[in-house]
Amino acid sequence: MSDYKVVLFDLDGTISDPKVGITKSVQYALQKLGKEELDLARLERFIGPPLQESFPKYYGFNQEMTNQAIALYRERFKQKGMFENELYSTFTTLLDLLKEEGSILIVATSKPTVFAEEILKYFRIDHYFAHIVGSNIDGTRTSKTEIIQYILALYPSYQISDFIMIGDREHDIIGANNVGIDSIGVTYGYGSFDELSKANATFIVESISQLKDILIGKKNKRKLEISLVTEEDAPLVHKLMLEAFEDYRYIEVPSSALNEPIDKLITALKNGTEQAILYRLDDIPLASARLQLKEKSLYFSRLSVTPSARGKGIAKEMLAWMEEYALLNGKQKVECKVRANVPKNIQLYKNVGFVITKEEEADNPNGKLVKTVDMEKQIKREIPSTI
Repeated sequence: MSDYKVVLFDLDGTISDPKVGITKSVQYALQKLGKEELDLARLERFIGPPLQESFPKYYGFNQEMTNQAIALYRERFKQKGMFENELYSTFTTLLDLLKEEGSILIVATSKPTVFAEEILKYFRIDHYFAHIVGSNIDGTRTSKTEIIQYILALYPSYQISDFIMIGDREHDIIGANNVGIDSIGVTYGYGSFDELSKANATFIVESISQLKDILIGKKNKRKLEISLVTEEDAPLVHKLMLEAFEDYRYIEVPSSALNEPIDKLITALKNGTEQAILYRLDDIPLASARLQLKEKSLYFSRLSVTPSARGKGIAKEMLAWMEEYALLNGKQKVECKVRANVPKNIQLYKNVGFVITKEEEADNPNGKLVKTVDMEKQIKREIPSTI
């Protein structure tokens, strides 16, 4: 398998799900032009292709009407529609891994560059990308072929085999084929397997996990395992927790984790009131976390990364695993509680999409009040997941 050096990502349907913002903005434009469209599902076909193609194709607009429709679409989109958008769960984990591998990441979208930049800033992932290349606001450079050609010209010293284009619609694949680079079609977006296959995608995947398997060269792959444990592994989970929470021994209110007896963990694992996971890299245990499946959410606690392994994205990988596990169990939310005086942990969770929902003073098992924040992340099922 080739190791691609420059990875081009489509935006809509590949990085994020823009369904609400795009369909409602198209609906708004049509309504202003006297065409009532109540079924938003019919407007999903506008996701991906340039608007200059879609309005004439689906509503028979001439050039003047198309220009009016686009102007009306943008009127709503720039005020509200671009933010009616949802980043696909676990996508930032993929970006982290690719950056660690040294890949150059670029957004290649038919959406106007100015809108794409705002959306990526809104998701706080713009810093991952060396370039964000879209269409021009005057309606030029809208085809994926032109956009990819523009990007290739930015890297004249690279070979065609160094590039790969990733997208969910035939336009992404056709553009890649026209300039001679490989492509990956993703079916978790808005294009079907049939559409991507007919367009001759080099690879077709149905999940971000499968996307990672192609993009991360096998020769560089770490032997990584994140798995649920039984009570037999309780001593190891407990040991990792004590190592990780040693930092909180001498603060004003020491962490209760430092005094938690192992028997409590063993009992919780035996009777099923808690679950625990271990993170192993090349068979070496480096991190652990505790989980509880509640009625509508997955709640985690005691996320513990041994000090020597910090700063390598392990916590983010564990959080991504927990999101997939939550989805597998029909949960749409992941929750946790964090000490208010540990801003680095709060920021870690914010960086992957968590928000603060509550601030309070909670009773600590040590008998003292501790200021805490409740955090949660709403998640969605992008693809069938397996753990």
